Amino acid sequence: MQWQKNLWALSIGVFISNVSFTMIMPFFPDFFKELGLKENISLWTGIAISLSFLASGAMAPVWGSLSDRYGKRIMLARSGYGMVVVLILMGFATNHWQFLVYRILNGLLAGFIPASIMLTVSNTPQQKMGYALGILNTSIALGGIMGPFIGGALVQYTGVRISLFLAAAFLSGGTTLSVFFSREKIIRQTEKTTIAQDIKIVLRHRTLQVYFFCMFIFQMVMFMFMTSLPLRVAELAPTNTQLVTGILFSLTGISLALGSPAVSRITRFSYGMLLLGGLLFSGTLCVAQGITGSVLILGAARFLFGFSNAAISVSGHVLITESSEEEMRGRVFGVLNAFTNFGAVIGPLMAGIMGEHWGNVSSFHGSAVLFFLAAYVLYRFSHGSRKTIEVQG
Repeated sequence: MQWQKNLWALSIGVFISNVSFTMIMPFFPDFFKELGLKENISLWTGIAISLSFLASGAMAPVWGSLSDRYGKRIMLARSGYGMVVVLILMGFATNHWQFLVYRILNGLLAGFIPASIMLTVSNTPQQKMGYALGILNTSIALGGIMGPFIGGALVQYTGVRISLFLAAAFLSGGTTLSVFFSREKIIRQTEKTTIAQDIKIVLRHRTLQVYFFCMFIFQMVMFMFMTSLPLRVAELAPTNTQLVTGILFSLTGISLALGSPAVSRITRFSYGMLLLGGLLFSGTLCVAQGITGSVLILGAARFLFGFSNAAISVSGHVLITESSEEEMRGRVFGVLNAFTNFGAVIGPLMAGIMGEHWGNVSSFHGSAVLFFLAAYVLYRFSHGSRKTIEVQG
């Protein structure tokens, strides 16, 4: 069946592509040094990453609207091949200002993985949606795990500049595979609207507001950990800090990859209950990560954290898909991607501010509060919806 062919082509494509995305990002500080920067390297690295997410978030609704008009495969090709060109330009950068401009351009063109998700949900039978998103989520997670390992080996032997060219080659291969081995059923818009109107239509949808808020919190917390976890590990394991940090991040990625396909097989609970349970369990595990003084317990919590992340990611995307009309899904996911990208910008800033004022542990407890807040909002919305249905009935 075509949806299955699409799923495997896109899954392999996002795996290869996410390898290319994650194999170079950890080595931006090394590249800044190579470009001649001698001070404020951490600051410039943070700026390069944050500006790319900001640009991506600003453009996401635009690409989402265009995908509903012209198709998701075109957006897939636009993003993939566009970022291939940007990676090559990065490899030819001669100073940090050029590199920063290319990072912004990368953000403006980004959207390969969101386009893959949109193409999957738009061409998969409703009853297979959870399964398809679980497989896709696993591929994304595995790419995120393998990327830094592959990048570390390549950078050590070839340097960052050559690794950028190799990342471009990987991304080109992943894009070609995804575009040429997938097919799309395009549902044309029945009414022509502007991008601003599209955003207003999506944001007026009460159900989508709640799910967007949950996914925004989820993404924000994930990027809070990018800042806070290495600092926490340095407190608990002063020796081999980098190695331990890498292992802890990998543990979450492994359990996320294992848990994502399993979410669709849990038939006893609805996706709404799975999302609520994932938020509550994640919040509890954030508390555990903050109060423990043992690296082993921290590792166990990080491993379990990946399973709760899988429940949030898969169920959240399924619920958003079910709550949107087929001809609107590109615009809906475009606005969702804007929310999640802004969460990726705010998360590290919030973790840094909290850590500066209340210590590194505070960001873990703050993350727990955010997860519990999202769970409360979701519960109140679901409870209110059931009461409305009962009254109407």
